[in-house]
Amino acid sequence: MQCRVCGSETTPLFNTVVLHRYEVTYFECRTCAFVQTEDPYWLPEAYSNAFTATDTGTLQRSLILGRSAATLLYFAFDRAGKFVDYAGGYGTLARLMRDIGFDFYSTDLYAENFMARGFDAEPGHYELATAFECFEHFAHPRQELEKILAYSDNIFFTTQPCPEPAPAITDWWYYAPHHGQHVALYRPQTLAYLGQQYGLHYHRILNYHLYTRKRIPAFLFPFLVVAGRLGLSAIVRLLMKSRILSDAALLNRRGPSHSLPTK
Repeated sequence: MQCRVCGSETTPLFNTVVLHRYEVTYFECRTCAFVQTEDPYWLPEAYSNAFTATDTGTLQRSLILGRSAATLLYFAFDRAGKFVDYAGGYGTLARLMRDIGFDFYSTDLYAENFMARGFDAEPGHYELATAFECFEHFAHPRQELEKILAYSDNIFFTTQPCPEPAPAITDWWYYAPHHGQHVALYRPQTLAYLGQQYGLHYHRILNYHLYTRKRIPAFLFPFLVVAGRLGLSAIVRLLMKSRILSDAALLNRRGPSHSLPTK
């Protein structure tokens, strides 16, 4: 089977049961170190609900990631620009970032934007795209990256790096075969290679990653991610002007179509 990142031949890692019913083989690329499932034919069933019942950390994750995002955007990018949360789910992060003061929008193929209603992303250029916990869902990483690059060539994203050697299926929670949505698992060298194909610089700390065509000091991204989590984001909140009231006024002027869920 060919690697869906670099096109090289892969070798089988192990078999496991996905969605409690499908026997699935996982493969590893010896060239770029990407780990992938076989062709994920079960994804329509896996996405019958946009969020899995076991993803109980979704709100906490938005709060934590929002701290690092706010700090990164304020100090390393044009804070007055427009931003998009790719695969933004119910719009939680976009609403949180607008509450801080950033001009944020959300887009997601599988979920309705409840929380940032009225601020759905339109095609166009954005200063930066966030893509939190979605790279592992990409059946075709290169094509999905190209979709994000259509919004911005600065991408702040999270995904858990796959350990080396690859753990057994029972020894790493991130495989998550019970919900069947994690079909693409990366090593840092995989992500560096993928970015290079599009002229992107790659920065990383833990499970936080940045693609950008900007040249930034190697220390800056890790520093801002950690500093945001440790409290610098509170200073950013004080320096920004919240959009809570201005958004309410804007939506009121637009009329009632943005106050009720769409059918």
